[in-house]
Amino acid sequence: MTYTEFEILLLLAQNAGIVFSKEQIYDRVWKGPYYGDYNIVMSHIRNIREKIEDNPSKPIYIQTVWGVGYRFNKNML
Repeated sequence: MTYTEFEILLLLAQNAGIVFSKEQIYDRVWKGPYYGDYNIVMSHIRNIREKIEDNPSKPIYIQTVWGVGYRFNKNML
């Protein structure tokens, strides 16, 4: 797992159940605002899922909240 992937996973796991938007994840992990394309966050989430999920296409740990962002499943801690 890369440093950035670990930081995203740590942010979500330490705040299990709380939904973070792509913008919030970027601001906290990269430690600054970004005014471009947040696909980089989605790409890292996909990479994390491939490493921690049994079935990355049906994630249990990192859940997508459609139209809002991502959260760590608090029932998985």
